[in-house]
Amino acid sequence: MATVKKITKTEIPCNLCGSTKSDILYPDELGDKPAKVDYNFSPDTRKTYQIVRCQSCGLIFTNPMPNLNSVYEDTVDEIYLASSEQRRRTAEKSLKQILKYKSSGKLLDVGCATGIFLDVASHHFDVEGIELSRWAFNEAVKRHTVYNQPLESLGFSECYDVITLWGVIEHFQHPVREIHSVVSALKPTGLLVLYTGDVDALLPRLLGKKWWWYQGMHLYYFSKRTCSQLLNQCGLKILSFDLHPLSFQLYSLGISLNRYKIGKLFSPIFNLPFIRNIMISIKISGEMVLFAQKS
Repeated sequence: MATVKKITKTEIPCNLCGSTKSDILYPDELGDKPAKVDYNFSPDTRKTYQIVRCQSCGLIFTNPMPNLNSVYEDTVDEIYLASSEQRRRTAEKSLKQILKYKSSGKLLDVGCATGIFLDVASHHFDVEGIELSRWAFNEAVKRHTVYNQPLESLGFSECYDVITLWGVIEHFQHPVREIHSVVSALKPTGLLVLYTGDVDALLPRLLGKKWWWYQGMHLYYFSKRTCSQLLNQCGLKILSFDLHPLSFQLYSLGISLNRYKIGKLFSPIFNLPFIRNIMISIKISGEMVLFAQKS
């Protein structure tokens, strides 16, 4: 659990177009309190800082922007580790999507957590990872080459055939700068695989602020349009969009549903001994995975 008591926030222009004009979508619910950055999905997880929409390009982001770096570095998340099997199953399905574009080479997973995707991808690629959480880094580095510092500071140049960001870009304070670092680290015609929420998809629009991607630890909320614009201006060509193949054990799905009133009815059922470990695989509206190539 993070030990940070207060965070600082800074007013910023739109990271995508530089505009300083925006409309408030949702008010600040956290003040200077650190956001929850674990996978327990308590009601506090859904509390967010002020969220705005850029009047010029439509990018949705947190503003003022909180500095959560120390929160991530100090976080220990045993619940994430307990769900390793479902994350491994998701990683296997995700790898099949990647193999349609690249079948071998050198792969970097940015935000690799405890290294589960690296375990799966290592059967086809030479793998490395980046992880800023000291706890997760210490788990992943037992099995793989993993760096405990940002990609930008490593200065890699045309090293990788594939770079993956699984649920990472929404945590960046400066996504344009981070994606420029990704492009620099990719070989010519290298592949970027990026998973994040699609705020303009049908289900997110129906759910509004109750959409599960609205969390204090998420700083940006992309759509297909704004994400494409970001990648294009950084020198990437969009190849395709898909839905992220998610696998859940029923008990874990129950934990996720605890964020909603109706979920509290199902959670005890999903945790019954004879069904709690049943695995299901689903694709859900708003769970966007994007494939892009270095131009």
